[in-house]
Amino acid sequence: MKKILKTENQLLLGRLLTRSGDQAWDFVIPFALLHVFPGKIQIAALYYLIIKIGSFLLTPWIGKWIDANQRVRIIKMGVWIQFFAVLGGVTTFFLLDEVVHRAAQSHVYISVIISLFALLSAFGIMASLGSVITDISVGNDLAPALVPPEKLTDFNSWLRRIDLGTEVGAPILAGAIFSLSSIYSHHYGLLLIALWNLISFVPEYLFLINVVQKSGLQLKEVSSVKSWKELFQFNIKDSVANPIFWLIFSYALLWLSVLSPHGVLLAGYLKDRMSLPEAEIGLFRGLGAIFGLISTLTFPWLVKKTGLIESSKLHLGFQGLTLICGIFAFSMGTSWSIYVFLACILLSRIGLYGFSNGEFELRQRMIPEGKRGELNSFSHLTTTMATLILFGAGSLLPSTEDFKFLVYASLVAVLLANIVFLKWSSANSEAIH
Repeated sequence: MKKILKTENQLLLGRLLTRSGDQAWDFVIPFALLHVFPGKIQIAALYYLIIKIGSFLLTPWIGKWIDANQRVRIIKMGVWIQFFAVLGGVTTFFLLDEVVHRAAQSHVYISVIISLFALLSAFGIMASLGSVITDISVGNDLAPALVPPEKLTDFNSWLRRIDLGTEVGAPILAGAIFSLSSIYSHHYGLLLIALWNLISFVPEYLFLINVVQKSGLQLKEVSSVKSWKELFQFNIKDSVANPIFWLIFSYALLWLSVLSPHGVLLAGYLKDRMSLPEAEIGLFRGLGAIFGLISTLTFPWLVKKTGLIESSKLHLGFQGLTLICGIFAFSMGTSWSIYVFLACILLSRIGLYGFSNGEFELRQRMIPEGKRGELNSFSHLTTTMATLILFGAGSLLPSTEDFKFLVYASLVAVLLANIVFLKWSSANSEAIH
């Protein structure tokens, strides 16, 4: 029992409970929106675009707020924001569904529909921001403060296993629960998943508060932000001047890639242009998470053999090498070469997730306590920006055939990430040790 209640295990268990609920909720929201707006997939796309933009604009504020407050308040705020966001979101969804399906079609009701959709999107932004607060608090602040340095790599590997495991398992379970809607009522499955998510916040809250109070980490170094106005001021020049910037930038470049089993753009290309069946695309997506899990074994093993920096270099280089082979197969354009292309993408996930573990741990070790909120939120900001750029580029493609240009550009981004990280690591290797 004592082993189960160890500090690290409490952090991991809390992560498992809430991440599974979050993954389930995110998985069913598009289906729920399509129930309200049949045949209008652009509504679901708009919902996620609004959330991405809102998160992009507010994340810098979140980072400065984290640095200006003590840990207990940060944990309470992060968990409660997510709780009320899910509660408000499911309530708003039920109201939206009622209005759309029962109200007469008039300008008055259309304005109500727009208002409810805007409110639903606002709750989605709240959930995203609450998740950012909790992720930074646990992974980037509590973990480096509580976990011994020699155990940090293994702890981070378990965090990655939880993330990838719930990414595969939670949608499967959520899909089964959501299908109950057709048996009982169209709200039944969504309500159960919302309850699952809401209940998961309770043990996470108790675990985190208990960890902070018993570890004596209630107090930390805080920044001197004194007003809400100062919180909304984000100095990009200061962030770029920080040595950690180029580490963050090398990782953000990897988000400018469509070469992901979970990418909607690649999935659309495989279906529309390559005519692959949905079952094969779904299998490809599931295998992507499994190959990512392999990195949780290879990365810590290489860290013990070669060190943190070298393990990160090797994984990032492996990603670049496998994608070079994959792009070569892609350029051939034959029926069999597309499968070689997809196999190389799967192999590249080992390198990607391995490097992600390394970049994450380097931030844990190098960012001082008083800057953890600002600089880690800046990391979230850069990856969100990369995602927006990627989807923006995809929306400008004249036809599906032109997707190939995004494929080639993705390889360039990955290779550039290798160059940036190599340059950064050579300049900061002494600081890391």
